[in-house]
Order: sequence, then structure tokens, then C-alpha cells
Amino acid sequence: MKTAMMIILIVLSSSFAIANDERKAPKNTGILSVKTTPDSYPVLVDGVLVGMSGVDKPAEFYLSPGIHKIEVRGPNGQVFSKEIEIKKGIRNCICLKVVETKSKRPCPYDVVVEAPEKVREGDLITFVALNRVQNAEQVPLRYKWRISPESAKIISGLGTSSITVDSTGVGGQAIMAELDVTDDIYGKTCFQRAQVKSEVEKISLPEPKSYGFDEFVSRSFDDDKARLDNFAIELQNKPDVQGHIVIFQGTDKKSKTRNKADVLAQRALDYLVRVRGIDPRRIMITQGGFKEKTTYQLWIVPPGAQMPTMR
Repeated sequence: MKTAMMIILIVLSSSFAIANDERKAPKNTGILSVKTTPDSYPVLVDGVLVGMSGVDKPAEFYLSPGIHKIEVRGPNGQVFSKEIEIKKGIRNCICLKVVETKSKRPCPYDVVVEAPEKVREGDLITFVALNRVQNAEQVPLRYKWRISPESAKIISGLGTSSITVDSTGVGGQAIMAELDVTDDIYGKTCFQRAQVKSEVEKISLPEPKSYGFDEFVSRSFDDDKARLDNFAIELQNKPDVQGHIVIFQGTDKKSKTRNKADVLAQRALDYLVRVRGIDPRRIMITQGGFKEKTTYQLWIVPPGAQMPTMR
């Protein structure tokens, strides 16, 4: 980074001026001589702008004898300021040089962590570490993240400049991300710690309810198996739910002789467990009463839901 710095080369070099000055100086004055390099800058005496400094040759200002505050306003807000005693017939010379110096920051990184101020429970939050130093020296950084509360889970990004956090179960709380940043070159000299928090809005989820998946009359077990296949796929796709099969005994002649509810119940259980590979602990089979024809009702029961009501 380049910065401009005012360097005083000669300050208050005093000499008798009147005899050598081609111009006639006002009576009872002294001379302030100001030269700056490489550019001309405003000169103020006692807070009043009196002109610009000279570059190739000094600019001269005639001042009454006494103590005066001299200011030269350089670039980037820099100001040379000094109180000088002006004496009759004496030239007071000020010579300033503005030089650009290239300085290295003590640390090539200044890290801040950014994140959304507020999210909804269940959202994935990305916490990002940003380096505020522009055109910084490329130094490999080490990122060490910590998250609270413990119920918040980092699902990706550990060891990198950004992490993704699952806010499920953290409703009504704030997730605090704290980051330590170090490197192998500057070490402890540049160690930094930054943190930020995101408020998690609690979402009231609807009460889980059982729902009917399928209902059909038993015609032959081969036909029944096709419907049970779809039921098995649903259970496999939703491993946290239970399957509830309700079989209603038919009252017609065929149902009483060939489609008995207890026989079909055992066949259905054997098929789902042995052929489709469903855990038997996830299946419940009950008899629901009577209908005209033997009928299956297939229900899905999510966690926390009540068992279905027979209909």
C-alpha cells in the first residue's frame, strides 16, 4: 500500500533577506519562504489562507514580527503545522517534500464473519469469513469454527472460509458462530477471532396425522401383491413412518370361503417382510370389522401421529 508522507527537509533556515531581495519589502516585516516538492500546497498563517507554496522556487510571504502559526496542507489530509517567530528583516524558510512510501501491513488479513440476521427454523445458514484487506498478500489461512448451541449442526465447510449450519431444532434461539483465523507465516502475531449470530425463528409445525394410502377389495392374492408392492415402496421411501393394514372381513360367500381376513393378514405380513424386506416392527395388521367384500385399508402413520380411525 502506497502512502504519502510529508518530510521536512529544511525548517526555519534564517538569513538576512532585505539586502538581497530584488523587491522592496514592506517596512517592519519579516519573510516566510515556503517551498514544497513535488506539488504546490495551500499555506495558512494564523488560520488564514495566504497563498500556495512554491515548487521550482519558494513562495514568499511578508509577515509582521511576532509569533505566527504556519500550516501547509498536504495530500491525504496531512498537515504540517508549527508556530514560528517572525523577526524584522529575517527570512524564515520552510521546505517540505512529499514522498510516497510502500508499507506492508503487519497482517495481510482482517477477517469479519457474515451471516443472515434472522432465519426460520429448519433453514440452512451459511456463515462466511471475509477478508477486508484489499490486494492482500496471499497467505494460506487456517479456519477453526465453533457453533453454539450444540443442537445446531455443521453439515459442511469445516476448515474452510465458510460453513453451512442446519437450524433444525434451534427455533427460538440464536446460533452463534465463532471463528479463529491463523496462518503458518505470521502465527500468533496475526491471530484473529471473529463471531456473528443468527436469530432462528421458531416454526410451529402442524400436528402429524395418519393418512390413507390405498383401499381395495381383495380379488386374488396376485392382485393384492401389486397393491402391497406400492405400499412397500412408500415405507422404504419414508423410513421413519409405520405401516398399518386394516382388513375388513367380507360377508359374501366368496369372502367367507376364500378371502378370510386372518389368512390374508398373515399372507400380507409374510409378503412384506420376506419378499419386500420391510422390518416387521414397522407393520401393524388389525381386523376392522365387516364389509360386503373382504377389503384392505393401507395406512401410513408418521412419527407422533395417532393410529387411524376405522371407517
